[in-house]
Amino acid sequence: MTDILIRGGLVIDGTGAPARRADVAITDGRLTDVGQVAGRRAGRMIDARDRVLTPGFIDIHSHSDEAMFVNSAMESALHQGVTLAVCGNCGGSSAPVHGLAAEELDRDLGRLGVRRAWSHFYEYADAVERNTASLNVCSFVGHGTLRMSVMGAEARPPTSVELDEMRALLSRAMDEGAVGLASGLIYPPSAYGTADELAALCAVVRQKGGLYASHIRDEGAKLLEAVEEGLEIARRSRVRAELSHHKAAGRTNWGRVAQSVARIEAARAEGVDVQADQYPYTASSTGLAVTIPNWVHEGGSARLTERLRDPSVRQRIRGEETETGRAWDRIVIARALLHPEYGGRSVAELAATAGKDPLEWTCDTLVEHEGAVDIIHHSMSEEDVRFVMARPWIAIGSDSRANAPYGPLSFGKPHPRSYGTFPRVLGRYAREEKVLTLEDAVRKMTSLPARHLRLRDRGVLRIGAAADVVVFDPATVADTATYEDPHRYPAGIEHVIVNGALALESGETTQERSGRFLRLGRDLGGP
Repeated sequence: MTDILIRGGLVIDGTGAPARRADVAITDGRLTDVGQVAGRRAGRMIDARDRVLTPGFIDIHSHSDEAMFVNSAMESALHQGVTLAVCGNCGGSSAPVHGLAAEELDRDLGRLGVRRAWSHFYEYADAVERNTASLNVCSFVGHGTLRMSVMGAEARPPTSVELDEMRALLSRAMDEGAVGLASGLIYPPSAYGTADELAALCAVVRQKGGLYASHIRDEGAKLLEAVEEGLEIARRSRVRAELSHHKAAGRTNWGRVAQSVARIEAARAEGVDVQADQYPYTASSTGLAVTIPNWVHEGGSARLTERLRDPSVRQRIRGEETETGRAWDRIVIARALLHPEYGGRSVAELAATAGKDPLEWTCDTLVEHEGAVDIIHHSMSEEDVRFVMARPWIAIGSDSRANAPYGPLSFGKPHPRSYGTFPRVLGRYAREEKVLTLEDAVRKMTSLPARHLRLRDRGVLRIGAAADVVVFDPATVADTATYEDPHRYPAGIEHVIVNGALALESGETTQERSGRFLRLGRDLGGP
């Protein structure tokens, strides 16, 4: 007997093909029918008339690396229809961790009340699976994590011995299931890496059949040079590449995405296997520490806070620009553990209230929090968001951690993309503004990232595929989270099925925890 039968829905299969009316049958975690199914018995029947059925959404750029250890439901991602969170982005991953990388991760986990039980990648993967999350998870190896594991947080090129150690550590992690390498070239110590170093590491990724993702070195004034560096690494190593959260930050740079997109498209025409992803908002989110130049970060967070206590260091910092431009009125605190009242207020406002210069306030706050303060930076243009979204090779990613409106993950005022990314594209940009069709929006969330990951049996609704399915109301699907009130589930996402089990039913989280850790070689990747 069929486990779940979804009747009468409008199937958008993920390929970009036009929607069609069909039933979907699920048995033993697989799709066993996509078509007209008459007289079939099922353990659970779902009436999907006036609803859309799609493959589960793949969050190609997630930061939910440890969220499942705090909240196994991974609520804000689940309620968006996400069935796979791709972690380890922007140069930082939970594994493999040794030396300073382990110390820094333990500090971050301690703030979440989580105790690390792994060092190697396979141990992390096993820990995630034992925790039985509601979603599937996979992960890159962070370039910064590799560097810290082998050479600390030193601002220099690796020796040949250190580079060999990093290559060996990356190779082992990929043998244990990591999907590739992710750099974060705005964030130390990944920022200390050169194109030569990254090309050498990406040669390992290519050999193993993995993917290279990069938060490029600059998304502001030097956007075009940073894109060229990313493309050159891909050309030299012949690796598949993903340029993360493509945008132009800072008012003076608005419109430059036309040039950056043209360069990416020229590389694609040459045969470079490169695409990019995007979140559908005009604000980014990162750490307050990005307002501090890279040299201050050398040695890790303890050395950062030590240096920031020195007035002469602060004076030197004052004369140096960073990508944020230190636009204090547009930099808003999202989370400050010791001062919850800072959430939702700009640095300019908080500094004025404290009677301090904004840079002095920032340095004092970073020292007090050992460098760990989250911000939202309002820096992009809506026209650029629409332009990038319309490119057929742009996937959708949240660039966010799974949060929850209760418990430890409800702290602060995080970016609303944590709750709203995928419904926002479906509702605002597809249904209302028609920047793209609903079929293409779904493709950008399903088969497009699945193809680039070389993900087996997911991303398309077809017989034999893994049963990751979303049922939503196309008339009402929308994001409801705001910058002022971010912990709000979206509207219109009704059912989410993960590996054949109902993780979200009628808009409510169930007790099902059927997520798996997807591994390179077993579930995805390969030549």
